[in-house]
Amino acid sequence: MLDLHLIMNRKIDISSNISNLNGIGPKYLKIFEKIGINSILDLLLYFPRSYNDYRKIKNIIDLKPDEEVTIKGEVILSGLIKSRRKIYEVQINDGTSNFKIIWFNPIYGYLKDNFKIGSHIILSGKVLKSKNSKIYQMINPSPDKYLIFDSEENIENFANISPTYPLTKGLSQNKIKNLIQDLLRNFSFSSLDILSEDILTEQNILQLSEAIKEIHIPDKNSNLVDMESSFSIYKSKAHKSIIFFEFLILCLGLKIINSNNPKSNKKHKSKLVNSMVDQIKEKIPFSLTKSQNDVIKEIYHDMESDNQMNRLLQGDVGSGKTIIGLMAMAYSYDNNYQSCMIAPTEILADQHYYYLKKYIPHEELALLKSSLSLKDKEIIINNIKSGKVKFIVGTHSLFQPKIIYKNLGLIVIDEQHRFGVEQRKLMIDKGFDPHILTMTATPIPRTLSSIFFSNFDISILKNINCKKQKIVTEVVDKKNYKDLIDSVYNEISAGRQVFFLCPLINKSENDEFLDLVDVNTLYNYFKTTKLSEFNFEIVHGELSSEKKEKIMDEFRKGNIDFLISTTVIEVGVDIPNASIMIIHNPERFGLSQLHQLRGRVGRGNYKSHCYLVVDNKKLNEKSLERIDIFSETNDGFKLSEVDLSIRGPGAFYGAGSQQSGNYLSLNMADIKRDLEILKDAKNCCDKIEKYDFFKKNYDQILENINILWGKSINLKKIL
Repeated sequence: MLDLHLIMNRKIDISSNISNLNGIGPKYLKIFEKIGINSILDLLLYFPRSYNDYRKIKNIIDLKPDEEVTIKGEVILSGLIKSRRKIYEVQINDGTSNFKIIWFNPIYGYLKDNFKIGSHIILSGKVLKSKNSKIYQMINPSPDKYLIFDSEENIENFANISPTYPLTKGLSQNKIKNLIQDLLRNFSFSSLDILSEDILTEQNILQLSEAIKEIHIPDKNSNLVDMESSFSIYKSKAHKSIIFFEFLILCLGLKIINSNNPKSNKKHKSKLVNSMVDQIKEKIPFSLTKSQNDVIKEIYHDMESDNQMNRLLQGDVGSGKTIIGLMAMAYSYDNNYQSCMIAPTEILADQHYYYLKKYIPHEELALLKSSLSLKDKEIIINNIKSGKVKFIVGTHSLFQPKIIYKNLGLIVIDEQHRFGVEQRKLMIDKGFDPHILTMTATPIPRTLSSIFFSNFDISILKNINCKKQKIVTEVVDKKNYKDLIDSVYNEISAGRQVFFLCPLINKSENDEFLDLVDVNTLYNYFKTTKLSEFNFEIVHGELSSEKKEKIMDEFRKGNIDFLISTTVIEVGVDIPNASIMIIHNPERFGLSQLHQLRGRVGRGNYKSHCYLVVDNKKLNEKSLERIDIFSETNDGFKLSEVDLSIRGPGAFYGAGSQQSGNYLSLNMADIKRDLEILKDAKNCCDKIEKYDFFKKNYDQILENINILWGKSINLKKIL
């Protein structure tokens, strides 16, 4: 396994300033500083953006138009061409024929000084046929496509794979290439090598020092290819190794941080004879599934430890997440702690409150939401402060500064994707390191990446409630919309209910959104169709809480046949009689959000459908691919992984509320692209943390990790 002693004995000379290197004076210090290179390690980790393959040199006489080739030759002509346009021409000869290189609007001085008659050049690029000559040519090749030498012998020594680096003004390819290569050839960096041979073999990777050298000085037999051509470069062993090490170091650092965080001294060890847990078990009108019981055991084990629980409960709609949240709250109650369940909408908060009310003494249960009167709010707030209320259900209202908990021991967050990082932090700060249980059907990219990076433990409900119907998802082109309406008419006539989902409330005047369907336009349209004989309503975020609640209550009772809505119904709407969900412009929603919307149907005993209404003529290939992926799977976790690969991980810590995007400045690894490598690195990290040496030397190991990767993965900064 990992030889952690090597970390501890590492020499820190790699952190020394690049001014210690030959050829780095004040001028170049400023230039390198512009691109973030200050230390020797910075230089080693400044990786090429592409490669030119100079191994197979082709004779000029054998060239064909439009092929990518490498040629060499002696400069036999160099100068400006008389023309209405400013043109600089260089001709070379390799002994078989001549070849032209043309620059339009050239930097004359640079070309004149470098392409001198008698010098030798190696050139890589696309061959073009000249209009006015039989001689083949290249036009405007960039400096990273050619190298100039004073002799043919030097070209022969350079016939290999040549890296191309990102540059800035005043820095040439030769300068940075020679610096790095001299450094790697003259010094050993074996102190970077922290993995044992069995892990290297298992993961099919190189030691870090070997990988760095291979990337900068590729072997002539290397399988490195141009980075600009898709992602094929990352099939190379060297690049995979760097990516693995970056993820492993990050996971190790986060493990250390999580292990070093001061935890509460509370322990949930005792269990009362006539406990709330036992009372609830007796009241439940059904048997818990094996998966539910397994998850409850995992949660109780967390709550019995000295450490703060941070567990994600993932399960599709209908898998029974709410009852597990209730059992966790009951366990907290049995150990004399308050608990709260937070929902993103009042509709969902109401639903949870009435569900918990079936099992919990009414005097110890409270519902706190913004629509309550000031008097009712004050009573509840005082009861929370005194500890009279032990179970609290609410919305964002529970984040208010004036709400003080007597002894908050557990926070259950439902539909966690609807809460930002800062909101959850405010709630956590109200308790003394309360345990945290988050529940979702589809983890957002930030949450999923946090799982992979070890910030969450995860429990997955595998056995879905047998009453939950599989939802058939179909893509419908808008030209077939009338046929879809006929299907809706038949379904409502049979006694079922239907959702219509739109991205907008009103028609947009913005050109970008002209093709999007809005709630009000659709409402007026249905008045002209056969659906007009049914009862239907609209609901959206601009309606008052009371109005929305009233409409949803009528829909729940069956007095409304179909509902035209925005995403306000994404969570919290439990309508067992609803069998069809129609989503307009699905390309405007994330995959996780689409899955949440789809989950509003299929809750009863009826066959259910989700229809995605699209305009095939206006969708790009990427959007069509996403929609196809969504229609092919009902697995929320798989969809979240796809969402992660598309949207990025989001922010892990701090005040950032971003749920997606790339907030890790990694040198080479990309969480969106390299998800499989990340999983392997995390698994390796999970094994490593069990070693006593790791547990006893957190601080020193963290310090060395920051020395190695501190710029790109600043673990101290994200605390």
